[in-house]
Amino acid sequence: MCGRFGYTLITLKDGTQKWIRLVQELPAVDLQRIETLFKTLSGSEIFPGAKAPILFQAENKVNITYANWGIKPDWSPKVIFNTRVEKLFSSTFWGNLIYSQRCIVPASYFLEWKSEKGTKVRYRIQNQNEPNMSFAGIWGGKEDASWFTILTQEGNELMKEIHNTGGNQGRQPVQIKDENIAAWLDPNLSKQKEIEALITTYSSSSILAIPETDQLSLF
Repeated sequence: MCGRFGYTLITLKDGTQKWIRLVQELPAVDLQRIETLFKTLSGSEIFPGAKAPILFQAENKVNITYANWGIKPDWSPKVIFNTRVEKLFSSTFWGNLIYSQRCIVPASYFLEWKSEKGTKVRYRIQNQNEPNMSFAGIWGGKEDASWFTILTQEGNELMKEIHNTGGNQGRQPVQIKDENIAAWLDPNLSKQKEIEALITTYSSSSILAIPETDQLSLF
């Protein structure tokens, strides 16, 4: 994880689709900018390499923009779209970004596949008692040509059970609590211990894992 995430959108009378959480609950941003972005959103599921809305802070203002999910540094043979929290501060690359280039990646859910007797079943993972998710991210580039990655951590017992194959098995995206969003976005918060305190875990009981049986695939 995380290899795909998405939004639960509502359709307004004029046909416009909008993710209502982004308007009502996240830090104050330009609502017209939000509406413009979601009018151009192609589908409700986001894949690596696609563009997705992210929140970031610049010039003491919370901004929203589209950014590419993933980056290919010169030293990497492939595009990186997830960043392990265990490597944040020890890595020359990520360590230069985590102090001032943090972002929030809003979502309603993420998807994971569980291997069951030669078949992979897709699970939709969402919060049990919260309407949506705020993934911790790192971003870079310029606003009109930016990228982001999603931070991941060791998964809880449920995620280890579901995410049971692959090189990054047993991982889950880092979620930032609502009360910590402003601090996470604030580039003036730049001490390692302060940043680490915002990276919390969540238990199996706090999430729902819903199998989508119509998404069976044979490998």
